[in-house]
Amino acid sequence: MMKINTLMSIINNEIPMHTAESWDNVGLLIGDTEREVTGILTALDCTMAVVTEAIEQNVNTIICHHPLIFSGIKAIQNHGYGEIIHALIKNEMNLIALHTNLDAHPKGVSAMIANQLELNNIEILLPDQTELCKLQIYVPNHHAQGLKEKLAATGAGKIGDYDHCFYSSKGHGEFRPLENAQPFVGNINEVHVEEELKVECVFEPHLKQQIIEVIHQYHPYETPAYEILTFTLPAQFGTGVKAHLPQPMMLSELAQLAKAKLSLDVVKWIGEDQRISTVGIIGGAGVSYMKDVQNKVDVLLTGDIKYHEAHDLMMMQLPAIDITHYSECVMKEGLKRLLDALIDVPVIASSVNTNPFNVY
Repeated sequence: MMKINTLMSIINNEIPMHTAESWDNVGLLIGDTEREVTGILTALDCTMAVVTEAIEQNVNTIICHHPLIFSGIKAIQNHGYGEIIHALIKNEMNLIALHTNLDAHPKGVSAMIANQLELNNIEILLPDQTELCKLQIYVPNHHAQGLKEKLAATGAGKIGDYDHCFYSSKGHGEFRPLENAQPFVGNINEVHVEEELKVECVFEPHLKQQIIEVIHQYHPYETPAYEILTFTLPAQFGTGVKAHLPQPMMLSELAQLAKAKLSLDVVKWIGEDQRISTVGIIGGAGVSYMKDVQNKVDVLLTGDIKYHEAHDLMMMQLPAIDITHYSECVMKEGLKRLLDALIDVPVIASSVNTNPFNVY
């Protein structure tokens, strides 16, 4: 059996919590890190109907997209949202939220919508920028492997799906120990030449202090020579996706396709009916990115487009289709597929419709 803390570690490795927006509330919202996971229910929203479904399915962990708890709670009474919290605690259930970190994932909500529409060549629409650190350190040949292993154990040298990524180049280190030195090799007041390797690797900035501690603990020299550089590059996560239609179609035809494929009650499209090849998708409410998307795609698909925002899109000559916020419900099956590939725990996609709107 798997405990919640193990599940959270696996999820965090695949869908990192640090990629969530600063205003968001993701991770384990309610539960016990030491509790065994009997099963997982994926849901867009955590409602009482979803909690009831989890109980009936003998599942004690719900992973939802929209956080039930967004800000500080002053009181938990047994009605409204408080009733849901009461039910979760009473039934010893765990609630995990994966919101903007799942949005940012390259196979996240926007990509799940693109897959539902059967689009091709899916890639991140607006990649974030990320910081990386680069270590360059000089170490005697016979001690290089041991130091690399210690550095790798802290997370240094991890690039994508590879770890222990180092580059080494041969050279000669030259130094003279002074009176108060305690040299590992060489003699006081004599110039010493040592065969060394220059070892290079990258690591996440939050590991910097650990890396420095490892260097000073395991490098054989009294005063190791090294430098740490910081640089930025496009991240492997970001906002929305860009994709291609299998073949060009008119904007009105794409709107009809979206309505059918996403099971929408209603669809609204903005702009002149024109030929479309490339599609930008931002799940949820993504119209605030319209200026960033302009000239990158032929049409923007997102939800919650307001009247005046629709006029802004028209002025920008950026066609758009409002696929509603509830189009994100495809994440129930999409997240199930992601989790099935990561863990050996039963995962069920919720069958509850949490769309708050009804239409005639």
